[in-house]
Amino acid sequence: MGFLFSKKKKTIELKADEQAILKCKLCRDDIKKYIKKLENNANLKKEKAKEALKAKNKDRAKLNLRMEKMYREQIKAADGKLEMIENQISQIETAQSQKDAMTVLQEGNAVLKKLQEEVNVEKLQDISDDMEEIKAKNDEITEFFKERGIEDEEAVNDELDKLIASVQQEAGVELPSANKEELEEDKEKEKEEEKGKKVIVEA
Repeated sequence: MGFLFSKKKKTIELKADEQAILKCKLCRDDIKKYIKKLENNANLKKEKAKEALKAKNKDRAKLNLRMEKMYREQIKAADGKLEMIENQISQIETAQSQKDAMTVLQEGNAVLKKLQEEVNVEKLQDISDDMEEIKAKNDEITEFFKERGIEDEEAVNDELDKLIASVQQEAGVELPSANKEELEEDKEKEKEEEKGKKVIVEA
């Protein structure tokens, strides 16, 4: 008992312009084959005309030459058809390329328009305002901690001196310590800056 297996044939659907190009190319190939055949026949008739002359048969030679001329005329006509077909193929391919380019440009314009709608001056201004507001809040928080001595530079410098002394004792090696004069100068500068800020705020 046998089994029958059926295979589905895959059909490729071509667009109208692709079908037109395919038909033109098939026709072009057929014309080229036809021209090749005519050339072979023309050459053959010419050779037979030479053979007839060698046999001193002028009438036979003339007949073969007429046949050769007929084939040459057919070749000219076929060449004209071939040129027309190739021109049409070129025109269709050019139009197809222009169509593809137009489609790409249209899609690109649509994307660009959408992006421009999403990124506009009003939205950028809103983002800028939000950033300014966040920065102002951060500045307020920083100033709040400074006013309450949480970021006391003097305390930090004192801790640094203590840490240096502790490390020197543990290692038994003299490490570079912070320059006290420079620290004192820094402290004085910071005090002057704080006084200046308070004066500005009170004014």
